[in-house]
Amino acid sequence: MTDYQAMPLGHWRLADGEQDVRDLGRTRRRMRAMVRALDLPPMSTVEELGAAVADRAGRSIRLVPRKMRVGEPSGFVERRAETDVIYFEQETSGLHQAHIICHELAHLLCGHLAEPPAADEETAQVELPTIDADMLRLILGRSHYDDAAEAEAEILGAELTRILVLAPGAGTTSQLAPVLEHRKGQHV
Repeated sequence: MTDYQAMPLGHWRLADGEQDVRDLGRTRRRMRAMVRALDLPPMSTVEELGAAVADRAGRSIRLVPRKMRVGEPSGFVERRAETDVIYFEQETSGLHQAHIICHELAHLLCGHLAEPPAADEETAQVELPTIDADMLRLILGRSHYDDAAEAEAEILGAELTRILVLAPGAGTTSQLAPVLEHRKGQHV
């Protein structure tokens, strides 16, 4: 068993001294080892992949398409007490949506997100002011992580995308680069 197989989900963080994103070769090797350790069969949908990740993480994952506002990333994760919600751009190709979802699943697998709030009775009885959920996400939602976490998520997301056997017409991974070309310099 490798060191990666011995680690629970969310513990594939960068080792000390590995914060330099220029060392992408080492990050690629770690992310590929992580995918091998997950031992996932080829899947035909991101929903299947999300369910497999949810099974391993012990938390449910919901995939929610939405039209992103100007300035928002093309996808993000909202951690709730008992589920993780992945929002992704609905007005893009199926292949781009798959890439976005895989990228966000990678953030979950790598443990880049804070632990969700506990769902206990004490918290449930606290009276909170009403705030528009979309406005709250826009203000508090992740727009980007540090460069090392983004590098991990991009690499692992690409590796997860390779697991997908997409339906005819969905495109191939070689078509992904042109689809994302307009996002240069932005976090996906």
